[in-house]
Amino acid sequence: MSGKNGICNALSAKCCQNNGYNLLTFTLLLTFCSFLMFLTSIINTNYNYNTKPYRDWALAGGVTSTSANFRVRGPASNDGIKREFVLSTHPNLAIEKNQLLVTPVSYEDFVPQEHFMKRISIDTLSPVTTYYYGITHPQSIPNSATMAGDVGKFSTPPTEGSRVNFTIATGACSLTGSRSQMFASVLDLNPVLFIHMGDFHYEDLDTLDIDERLEAYDKVMGSDSQRLLYMRTILAYMWDDHDWLGNNQDSTNEEASNVAKQSYSLGIPHYQLGAIQSGTSDADVTAPKYQAFTIGTVRFVISDLRSESFKSTQDFAGQIYSAAQKEWLYNEFAQADNYDFVVWVTSRPWTDPDEIGSDSWGGFVNDRDDLSSYIASTVGAGPKNLLVLSGDNHMVAFDDGSSTDYSNQTEFPGGFPLLHSGPLTNFGSGIKDFVHPQENYFTDGCHAINSEVNHQFSTVEFTFPTQEMEAAGMQSCIELKSYAENSGNVIFQTKLCGEIMRVGTPDQDVCTLPRLSKRTEIIFIASLCVIGLNLFIALWVLGLKRCLLAISYFGLGIIFFCATVAAAMAGALCFGTLGVNVFAVSIFTLLQSIVGSFFIGMAMYQHNTCQSENLQKEQPGGNPAAPDEVLDNEERTAERTIGEHTQENTPMKEIISNFDSDDEHKFEVGVWEEGETRNEYAFEVGSWEDSSASDDDYSKFIEVEYMPNRNPR
Repeated sequence: MSGKNGICNALSAKCCQNNGYNLLTFTLLLTFCSFLMFLTSIINTNYNYNTKPYRDWALAGGVTSTSANFRVRGPASNDGIKREFVLSTHPNLAIEKNQLLVTPVSYEDFVPQEHFMKRISIDTLSPVTTYYYGITHPQSIPNSATMAGDVGKFSTPPTEGSRVNFTIATGACSLTGSRSQMFASVLDLNPVLFIHMGDFHYEDLDTLDIDERLEAYDKVMGSDSQRLLYMRTILAYMWDDHDWLGNNQDSTNEEASNVAKQSYSLGIPHYQLGAIQSGTSDADVTAPKYQAFTIGTVRFVISDLRSESFKSTQDFAGQIYSAAQKEWLYNEFAQADNYDFVVWVTSRPWTDPDEIGSDSWGGFVNDRDDLSSYIASTVGAGPKNLLVLSGDNHMVAFDDGSSTDYSNQTEFPGGFPLLHSGPLTNFGSGIKDFVHPQENYFTDGCHAINSEVNHQFSTVEFTFPTQEMEAAGMQSCIELKSYAENSGNVIFQTKLCGEIMRVGTPDQDVCTLPRLSKRTEIIFIASLCVIGLNLFIALWVLGLKRCLLAISYFGLGIIFFCATVAAAMAGALCFGTLGVNVFAVSIFTLLQSIVGSFFIGMAMYQHNTCQSENLQKEQPGGNPAAPDEVLDNEERTAERTIGEHTQENTPMKEIISNFDSDDEHKFEVGVWEEGETRNEYAFEVGSWEDSSASDDDYSKFIEVEYMPNRNPR
């Protein structure tokens, strides 16, 4: 017990040195700041990201002019509450006369094979009609029900072949459960369809547990803003790596791949799969998920580039899809003449350079070259109407076809316009590319911030002239727009009309992402400048003779600057995400630097002006010490151990120990007279009886304890 008290007393004494302004209390202050950043990051992450599964949701997908598919999530436990899924022509789902479909979805209405996901379809809808759906708690009174969740909404497209103007929205890469209000703002633009190009979540699951994979969907749907978007549009979704089996994963893990495919079929409504349509697979749950559909006169083709892929190696060129999917895709492009436009969705980046093992198309050189040549010889030689949408890379970027042509020919246009859209919620390239930013190959880009969380999406608007307008020379057009943070902040836009393909150029355009936004960069630089200024002031006040103390304050400032950033990341990781608000961190580090600057300023003031009562008592005759003779507490403590003889570099205590105790010693304290600066104190040897040594033999001691008129021993 006495040992603990001794330690506490020692710490208390240390904290009180220099009136409380010393290295120990500075360390404690900065530790508190870092801990406060950790708590702030936890609160911020909890506010901006949902981590809890949410069950009362439904989705509409695979919608045609007359049909729709739904997925309805059942309750997690038997709560005894009755639930029904209702499809209606009226937003009040309780009005029975408007109900088109009523399906019980209470706990007891599910069988184990469904994993509490009900798959529902209807094929009696009308074109260009708005429908409403959701989960209700029916009441005993007619036309009465309460909602178990949100009311979903979608509009059926026109009959295939009908020219009609419409808008779709698209994006990729959203940290799990992002609550960004950007998702809800997408609805302000009235898209008929939202194409999610992958990384629906970042759970990186290679599990064999279907329920665990479905729970990842529950976490996404637990975000109010995402749930609103996905339930108020037609959802078309294709996975990428993080929502497949994990970062950059292919289909090598066959068991986990089959579980992923089964979970997709259970949880995601989709169009008829190409493998089912072509007869290469007879089971939806095990088939690869590539699919195609038509809205008006626009054909949408979505490739599955994960469930049949194998990475390239030194001995293997790689396989991005199976021979069956390749044939299906080529057949889609061969029919491009039947449509005003063809939109191909690839979840992997197209324009990355050739690299063995790369996760982009650059890791599948043979497949890319073959496909590019086929596109040139079919679509390029024909209607030249191909637009490509791409995800995975965390940025908005556009290429006009200059960088997308890998056909190695110039007879036909092989370069297609490509819109790269993302991230919905994520960093840019991230920390790994902070020092040497990754080069990206687009004619317009790169729109994102490398080391900050971005919220970005895009819209594709199709407009068609009437027959009279077309006769007058007007063409069908596609207008591309990309947005950041909300639907009112356009960061990129362009318009493509008529034949939109071109011959590629041998030299690709290059862009890189800025490391930080200007505001964040300025604040971080300001923080570091404040810390650096502290070092300058400390050295100026203390002088070079106490440079170690000044550098110690500076070093602690730098260490805890980094510790605060690390604390922010650790706080976010508590919720399984790295969605750190870097701008908020920069503000926090600036405030920390300012508080630290105030502390160091007070410490410097105390080092120079604090008079020691002990020193006053030790002055000869009890007279107060002159200002130039005052040593503060921290300096006096140091003096007992670091005093030294300037000529011989001999510790003072060693010199004193060489004196004979019988000798008479006289020591006086004062400021050295020959050009020395203020607060440099020395023992000046006066005289002793049995020695004829001159004063020059022991000329000066710096920063030593004041011991007047007494035996040093």
